[in-house]
Amino acid sequence: MKRQRGLVLLPMTLALALVAVVAYGMTRDGAMNVSAVDAQFDTERARYLAEAGVNLVKWRNQQLGCGSALGFTRAVTDVEGGTIMANTADVFARKRGLSMTLTATTARGAVNNVVIDDAHAVQVYDFSKKTEVTVAGQSGSDTYIRSDAATSSNAKFLEVTDGKAHGLVKFGLNGIDKNVLLGHADLMLYQTDSKSTQPVSLGIHRLARDFGLLTTWYMGWTTPGGDYDQEAAATIPITGNGQYTTDVANLVGGWIANPPANYGMLLKPHGLTEAHFSSFEASSNPPRLFLRYYPLCK
Repeated sequence: MKRQRGLVLLPMTLALALVAVVAYGMTRDGAMNVSAVDAQFDTERARYLAEAGVNLVKWRNQQLGCGSALGFTRAVTDVEGGTIMANTADVFARKRGLSMTLTATTARGAVNNVVIDDAHAVQVYDFSKKTEVTVAGQSGSDTYIRSDAATSSNAKFLEVTDGKAHGLVKFGLNGIDKNVLLGHADLMLYQTDSKSTQPVSLGIHRLARDFGLLTTWYMGWTTPGGDYDQEAAATIPITGNGQYTTDVANLVGGWIANPPANYGMLLKPHGLTEAHFSSFEASSNPPRLFLRYYPLCK
């Protein structure tokens, strides 16, 4: 009987031993995986610390109002999660930005180095020289196109009708340095009349092709009605006649940085019927852009 019990217990013992081996392996693998994840997390923390250090150097120099280059108050600066050591260039190349060598070290020892040379210098802006300007029809152009009519140039309004008429507006931005920091770019439009019922809205889309006096709904485009970004840069809820303002800094910033890309914007209605907005030729309330920007340190 004892021999039989021993024979019965042997497979059970082997099975338990096998389970123990597997459990040990799983625990060891799990620990190794946790360690790997933890190491990766620490590496990422070092990278974020380095990026924070670059921004901190930029911020400290920005407070100087375009003075000489300034590093940290100490060679090594303690921050949450580690330390940052940065050495800025001895001479601040104001027209080119701020160069630096930066080392971020986490509390656990992960290191991330950042070297920013003159060719990739961090730009610093002069916030003491704020420029505000309102741009209207100067050096610009506007018109509207209808699917059932020729282009109407020099009209005192821009007509928009859902699926039938689009407004086209281009602001001249010549004379603005492409390296400025754009703070605000507000588009102002004025609706004079409409046959619409609520709810309606007006989408502002970036044009992908230039337009001219000969442009129609079908001519001058690869797609009838205009070539434009399908995603609106801004959408304005329309609740009646009056002035509407919306932020279009994402459009204007790109045009200032790259003037040849300024093809203007397309006004695409949603639910609007024969809505009229004042054009550049209107006697009052033409389309306008309010811009606020800051120059680079010089």
